[in-house]
Amino acid sequence: MAKKYIPLITMGVGITFLVLFNIMAGAVWSSEDEYMDSYIGADADKVGSETCLMCHSNQNPGNLFTHVALLDNDPGNENYGFSCEGCHGPGGKHMGVPQGIINPAKLSVDGITDLCTKCHTTLMSYDKEKWFLSEHYNSDLGCLECHGGHSENDAFLQYDDVQEQCYSCHAEKRAQFSMRSRHPVSEEQMGCVNCHNPHSGEFDNQLVMEQNDLCYSCHTDKQGPFIFDHNLSMSAGGDGCLTCHEVHGSNNDNLLRLPGRRLCLQCHTDRTPDVHFNATCWTAGCHTNIHGSNAHALFLQ
Repeated sequence: MAKKYIPLITMGVGITFLVLFNIMAGAVWSSEDEYMDSYIGADADKVGSETCLMCHSNQNPGNLFTHVALLDNDPGNENYGFSCEGCHGPGGKHMGVPQGIINPAKLSVDGITDLCTKCHTTLMSYDKEKWFLSEHYNSDLGCLECHGGHSENDAFLQYDDVQEQCYSCHAEKRAQFSMRSRHPVSEEQMGCVNCHNPHSGEFDNQLVMEQNDLCYSCHTDKQGPFIFDHNLSMSAGGDGCLTCHEVHGSNNDNLLRLPGRRLCLQCHTDRTPDVHFNATCWTAGCHTNIHGSNAHALFLQ
């Protein structure tokens, strides 16, 4: 749940209650953000982007996919001509004084969330209330872990490629997508964001929908309804599709967790190899409709 911040006023020496109003956008800063305790530029005059870029020439926009270029080329935007100060605060007290400007990279996760959501209240897959439920937020990861205010790509990512951005933390997933059986991410037929929402904790593992519903969105033939259902729901002691299948990649056929009959014997412990054919249960001509059947309770043809 999002924290609520109450604006406070500085009331004397030794007891400092910091309130920062960004006059341009009306943002209220968290009084819990220790970095902001040293900020002195809240009541400064704005100087404009051209003044900022005289010193910070390396941030001069190289294309339209930067915050500076987008805002300073849009006369209809409230930060037109003052794009730098839309994120960094008024620059009148800066002029080489670090405490006179806001460095977003030094803000707390709540601080950077407040800053970015001045503009990005809802954007693509982002919803502020669902963000507070996410594993990313609860792992103390803020917007700037993935995004850069000066990045020159249309998603303002630290990496130009979305997959590389995800792999920068989730390196083990790259290896899984190189296994013999895998979802076709390396082939660029799909990507992480097809299944995961990096900004939301509405569903487990930051999925875009409930686990099985997500699988069925592509594998519709496995959904049913069937007269005879292979019930692997959590209430039945299973984990839905993940009872049998890995998510990202496997060295077994069809993303299976275990090869052949070993997979079935995890649950069907009474079906020992000495009383069955030496073949996979669903390829021996027997339980061919293993996900569900309209003909037989044992998923026979």
